[in-house]
Amino acid sequence: MLASTATRGPAQPATVTFAAAGDHAAGAATTASLRALATAGAAFYLALGDLSYGSTGSEQSWCDLVKSHVGSSFAFELVSGNHEDDARPNGFIDNFAACLPDRMNAHGRYGAEYYFDVGPLLRVIVIAPNLRVGGVSYEYVQGNSRYAWLAQRIDEARAAAIPWVIVGMHKVCITLGEKSCEIGADLMNLLISKRVDLVLQGHDHTYQRSKQLTCASRGSFISACVVDDGSDATYTKGAGTVFVVAGAFGNTFYPIDTLDPEVGYFARWMGSNANPTYGFVKYTVTPTQISAQYVRTSGGTFTDSFGIVAPTNSPPATPTGLMVR
Repeated sequence: MLASTATRGPAQPATVTFAAAGDHAAGAATTASLRALATAGAAFYLALGDLSYGSTGSEQSWCDLVKSHVGSSFAFELVSGNHEDDARPNGFIDNFAACLPDRMNAHGRYGAEYYFDVGPLLRVIVIAPNLRVGGVSYEYVQGNSRYAWLAQRIDEARAAAIPWVIVGMHKVCITLGEKSCEIGADLMNLLISKRVDLVLQGHDHTYQRSKQLTCASRGSFISACVVDDGSDATYTKGAGTVFVVAGAFGNTFYPIDTLDPEVGYFARWMGSNANPTYGFVKYTVTPTQISAQYVRTSGGTFTDSFGIVAPTNSPPATPTGLMVR
C-alpha cells in the first residue's frame, strides 16, 4: 500500500506495492487469484490483457466479478489483449474500461496507450503493441508516432529523476512458451536500449523471468546479451532490462519448451509441464529497490522472488545493446 512521508503538502509515496499479471478468465483459479489480490496490500493492479475470455457473458458481468472481490474503488488498471481489441472476440476494451475505469490519473488512451506516475518514485507506461484498438494500430516501429511517444515518456521520466520506469503490455517477444515475437524487434530494441527497468507481459500462459539483458536475438541465444544471469535473484539497476511474463492469473496454462533456443535468456520459468501454479507477481518499489514475489494462488507449488537494486555510487551503464533481427 502507499506509504507517505510525514511532511506537509501533498503526500509523496516512499514505498508503493502493486501487482500485475495477464490472462484472467473467470473460473475457480481466477476467483482464487482475485481473493489473493484483495489481501495482497497492492495500491493498484496491472491487468495485462486477455480479461474475461467471454466466460461471463457481458463485459459488465466480468467487471462485477472483479469488483466483488477487490472492491468497487480498487485501481484495477486495464490494457487490451488480443481478446479485447477491435476484433472483439471476447468483448471490447472500452466496455471493460467503462466499468473498471482508470483510478491512477493516467495520461493517454486508457486501455491502449497511457502512463501514470506514482509521486516521484515510479513511472508506469502501458501499451498495446501489435493490436488495433479504436481504429488505431498500435505498432511501435522506429520513426513512427507510437515509437516516438513511448521514447518520449521514458526520456521524460529519466529527465525528471524518477528512479524507476516499468513498461507493461500484453504481447511478448522472447519466450519459452507458444508465442512468437509479436511486438516486433524495434520495440524490443527500444525497451532495452532505454534501459527500462522492468517489462511486464502476459499472452503466453506461463511464468518466465528473464536474465538481465542488454540485447536479445529472437530465435537464438547470444550469451554476450546477458549482463546478469539472475541466479542469485538480485540484479543491479541500470545494467540492463528484466522481462517478466506472467500469464498465469486464471486461464489454462501453456507448456514450457526448454529446447527453445531462447532458453538462455531466462532464469526461471513455470508452465503446464513445469509445476503449473496460478498467481500474479507483487512488486514493492522504494527509491533504491524493486522487490518482486510470485504470489501462488492455486494449483502447484511454484514460487519465485527477485530484486533490482540501485548501486550506491555507480552511474547506470551506457546503453549499447541492440536486438539482432
